[in-house]
Amino acid sequence: MTLQIRAIAIYSHDGERRDVRFNLGALNIVTGASKTGKSALLDIVDYCWGRSECTIAEGEIRRGVSWFAVIFDNDGEGILVARRNPGPAGKASDEIYFERNVEDFPETTIPIVKNSTADGLRQRLSAILGVAENLYIPEPGATRRPLDASASQAIFFCLQNQDEIASRRLLFHRQGEERIPQAIKDTLPYFVGAMGEDHFLKQKRYEDARRRLRALERNYADALALTDEASGTARNLLQEAKRIGLLDLDASADSLEGVRVLLGQAAGPRSLEYAKTDDPAADLTDLEERRRRIRIELQELRDDIKDLQRLTREASEFETEAREQQARLASIELVAHDAAGHETCPLCNSHLAVAVPAVDEIRKSLGRLDRQLSTVRRDNPRLQGQIAELETKRTNREVELAIVQGDISTRIADNERLRIEQDQFTEQARVAGRIGYYLENARALSDGEGLRLQLARVRAEVGELEAALDQEAMEERLTTALGLIGRDITDYAGRLELEHGENSLRLDRKNLTVVADTINGPLFLYQIGSGENWVGYHVAAHLALHKLFRRLDRPVPAFVMLDQPSQAHYPKEKDVGEISGAEDEDQLAVARLYRLLLDYCVSMAPSMQIIVADHVDLLQEWFREATVERWRDGIKLVPMTWLR
Repeated sequence: MTLQIRAIAIYSHDGERRDVRFNLGALNIVTGASKTGKSALLDIVDYCWGRSECTIAEGEIRRGVSWFAVIFDNDGEGILVARRNPGPAGKASDEIYFERNVEDFPETTIPIVKNSTADGLRQRLSAILGVAENLYIPEPGATRRPLDASASQAIFFCLQNQDEIASRRLLFHRQGEERIPQAIKDTLPYFVGAMGEDHFLKQKRYEDARRRLRALERNYADALALTDEASGTARNLLQEAKRIGLLDLDASADSLEGVRVLLGQAAGPRSLEYAKTDDPAADLTDLEERRRRIRIELQELRDDIKDLQRLTREASEFETEAREQQARLASIELVAHDAAGHETCPLCNSHLAVAVPAVDEIRKSLGRLDRQLSTVRRDNPRLQGQIAELETKRTNREVELAIVQGDISTRIADNERLRIEQDQFTEQARVAGRIGYYLENARALSDGEGLRLQLARVRAEVGELEAALDQEAMEERLTTALGLIGRDITDYAGRLELEHGENSLRLDRKNLTVVADTINGPLFLYQIGSGENWVGYHVAAHLALHKLFRRLDRPVPAFVMLDQPSQAHYPKEKDVGEISGAEDEDQLAVARLYRLLLDYCVSMAPSMQIIVADHVDLLQEWFREATVERWRDGIKLVPMTWLR
């Protein structure tokens, strides 16, 4: 498997496309002036690989580009990954397009629509790389969680931006971010082949065997404890069975076997009798509903009786008032029937200053009073009868309410009795279960050697898997792999004429750095001076790593991207342009570096690709042949027409 980069493309907001194409299995150089977009090529690849943050610098690219796209080459198969530009100040976009078996980029962005997520993209890339199921288990006592290697960690060995390649303390891509260094350390054994492809399956089998072994050991220990006569477990269970009524109080046995027989009787199906009764909750609910209805009816009857009593009272008061009026008007009988006039008093014939009603009118009023009194006397017995009828109904309902209330009290008492019986049954069932567990374990141990033999078989299985997963053996394989890498680092450092390159060099997994083993002790990269050495050791370490990756056909992309490797000799802000490569020590060092990269690709062809973005331009034929883009005289990654 050799996953390399076929081309990188950007799209304008109007759908125009700009391509940068690379040669597979070879050295590819993009040279040009500062601020032309060279460094963005590495960031575009990193972003399209599924990184959660777009690290492309703010400026023309963020303003003028709508989509970034990369075509990866997987042994001849084109794999297109496109991702939308989050825009100025944007962190990232979740619009990702993925397609396999492509020949070239789409002409416009019309067919590019979201069909994947960042997590989905990383999973697909892991499958394309051929990352097998794996899991690194941290050492005992570690607080971090197990980690499986994937495409997310594989890309750390393939990219070196301009801030990383010249760092004296950071050797790998994104090593300065939180949790990334530990992820590199944990996945390095898998990527260098120290962890076998079947390690994950063996690990799962080992964990399963360990679980079964722990269960068997626990059961065996419980069985020994339960069948130990000195422990008194059996006799304690016997006393408890008698206490809760599973056995008669006078039940006893002299031997342990006799105790087990009694316990078998206590745990038998006939020993547990559950109190059977109708559903008490349902009866109680019906009674409470009936009581509620009776109370409502009683209240209605009381209200009706009150209304009738009020009417009776009002009628009596009216009758009393009417009789008083009748008595006052009775004197009208003293007046002659033919008396007339309204100005003379009918009693004394004196002259009246104010006119009085006529005698006929007074007699009519008296007649109306007589009729009203007759009506009141006639209706009053009817009201009394209705009141008496309602009071009878009220009495009957009060009797019914008392009966229902008594039934409710009885049911509550029954429920309490039933609860006690149920609690007792629950206690009996619990003790019977403990007795059954004891007898089962005692029987399992007394039946023969089955449990011991099963325990021995699982122990042997665990031991065999432990040997296959021997951590020390894996560490030895890792040490061997790192030794091979260190040998190649030493070779490349000698060719680059780096300081301390004459010593034995190695890759330190613990500190993720390069170490020179000198006669005075180990010398770490950050203890070695000059930017030329830092850049050189970064390049040497990555070339050595990928040489091992390719030899073992490991699931790591077969490309390395380097950004500004000449910055140790020529500041990245300075556009040095064309150099001969032989005029001074700086030019000679830069020429040695690029010659090493070229020879490395030739020796590894076609399985290794190196892409370099730099501002130097060597006036040598082999350098010109390796140059795929030259951005000077106004040529940039983003055409100026896109920004107008």
